[in-house]
Amino acid sequence: MKAWPACLLALLLTACAGLPPPSPAALTLGPPLQRFIAEGRISLRQGGHSDHLRFRWEHTRESDAVLLMSPLGQGMAELTRDAGGARLTQPNQAPVLAASLALLAQRVTGAPLPLEAMADWLRGARPALSGEVDGWQVVISDTTVLRRSRLLRVMEASREDVGLKLIVDEWDAPE
Repeated sequence: MKAWPACLLALLLTACAGLPPPSPAALTLGPPLQRFIAEGRISLRQGGHSDHLRFRWEHTRESDAVLLMSPLGQGMAELTRDAGGARLTQPNQAPVLAASLALLAQRVTGAPLPLEAMADWLRGARPALSGEVDGWQVVISDTTVLRRSRLLRVMEASREDVGLKLIVDEWDAPE
């Protein structure tokens, strides 16, 4: 009878310990979202030059709209993709058409960022937390869960002398 308080205490301590978090190797992204809105920050390093931007990315099955902004929120460029192709709109300039978002991103940033593949990683359609696309080495170092979907929070990509870090601060997945 005298041992029951010790057993009860041991049982309570064991229950409070909880389950260990899943190992990063066991995590994958997904299931994929069909629509999302992601807002966050981008750090882009090219050689000895660095740029910091904010972004708002709206994705549907049919289109993407990526608004790039200064760190203070001033719109600098909007890249859109739909069935008609890709378009770049910048203040006080005529729209520019191209075959892909990557070509337009190169016009804005100087680097052909893998935006189509990034959309797939963002929406959880590429489940691996690392990979390679168009010569870019991609690593997802942090994730979050939204409506039963594991989505990236921090992505780093590098290719030659270009490094990109994307951090998603806010997620929305309209139904």
